[in-house]
Amino acid sequence: MEDLIKYLLKYAFDHGISCALIRREQAYQSVALPDKKLIVINQNSKNKFELPFIIGHEIGHIMNGNVNGAFYCGKPVNSEERLADLYSLNLIYGYASNQFDTFEEPIQFIQQYGIPDRMLDDAYRLFKKNDDLVF
Repeated sequence: MEDLIKYLLKYAFDHGISCALIRREQAYQSVALPDKKLIVINQNSKNKFELPFIIGHEIGHIMNGNVNGAFYCGKPVNSEERLADLYSLNLIYGYASNQFDTFEEPIQFIQQYGIPDRMLDDAYRLFKKNDDLVF
């Protein structure tokens, strides 16, 4: 998990996104501040295993061109949140693929990488799309 977090922070840096890693009470949500190209990540989040997904999600807000600050709330409440979730899923999938991690089932992938269960259907679609690319 540590290597994935380093990868995500480097990815952000490589794309001009600054990262502030903080420790606050668990209720304090991580946030993307697109106008500042900054993500603020609470390392003391309630579900620490989802921390890489949260980082990817906040990166997604900025990479997707969102203009308003967006707090991570753990469930997509609008299309910007949904797209940030999908960005994170794809970003982590790319990392896993580059590590040559192979999974028989998407459920193994999301469990291994701390991706929320709500993303399972999307993970199935991602796996299917990539299976179709194999010749």
